[in-house]
Amino acid sequence: MNQIGRNLIDQMLLRNCMEGMKMIPNACIPMTLTSPPYGGLRGYGGHEFGPEVFEAIARELWRVTTPGGVVVWVVADEIDGGYSGASFRQALYFREIGFRLHDILIMTRSGGRFAGGNRYGILEFAFVLSKGRPRSVHLIRDKPNKHAGVRWPFKVRTADGQFRHTARAKPVAAKGLRGPVWEYHAGGHMTTRDRYAYGHPALMHEDMARDLIVSWSRPGDLIFDPMCGAATTCKMALLNHRRYLGFEVHEPYHRLAVRRMDDAHAEYRRRLDAWLVGA
Repeated sequence: MNQIGRNLIDQMLLRNCMEGMKMIPNACIPMTLTSPPYGGLRGYGGHEFGPEVFEAIARELWRVTTPGGVVVWVVADEIDGGYSGASFRQALYFREIGFRLHDILIMTRSGGRFAGGNRYGILEFAFVLSKGRPRSVHLIRDKPNKHAGVRWPFKVRTADGQFRHTARAKPVAAKGLRGPVWEYHAGGHMTTRDRYAYGHPALMHEDMARDLIVSWSRPGDLIFDPMCGAATTCKMALLNHRRYLGFEVHEPYHRLAVRRMDDAHAEYRRRLDAWLVGA
């Protein structure tokens, strides 16, 4: 595994993502979390994101990802009469160039998006793409178990296909594994409390970024976002004891991202001071 230069650690750079990734050595990024443009749903300063641009970015992500590293690609389809299908084509292209489609999560937002009168709703997908077997997996357990504390015996299948109980038993945990559908409250101050961040037209939910980061990385890891927008990925990486690197090509959004990271560093220092006082 190669080492990334210190000049690229904890940085928020005004860069086109392709130009920026050329600065990164091979196989040195343990986790990327990013959300590309969803077709033509939003304007991003006239910067295009067509199939050729996507494929070039995907190939660079394969190059810079360390063995066992993951890319979490959060995407949804543009709807113009019907779903564009771009998200699925992107996932399949990642597989073609070598990534393992390790997990697929569905992200829903209550109080946010409406699909119109003839659809149930609009979904975002988080494609968890790994370069080989993921090196870091910390699945979230926050689903209450109604049988918490009850001791259930183990069952084993015998040679004739029947089940029998073993002598072993253990109590059911208070919390079980979260399912593959994650719901977040959106709008107002729910996506973020940084009011000025809503100057970006498509904010990633902070709780969603946090949950993805803690699931697929370790404290101290470098979390990369090549299209960082308002810096949600980088903010939540910092506040969860990770390093970060972000590129943003559109200058107004870059200024917003820098301001947000300045505030995030101040908040991180306050948290450390409070921890030290209470230690």
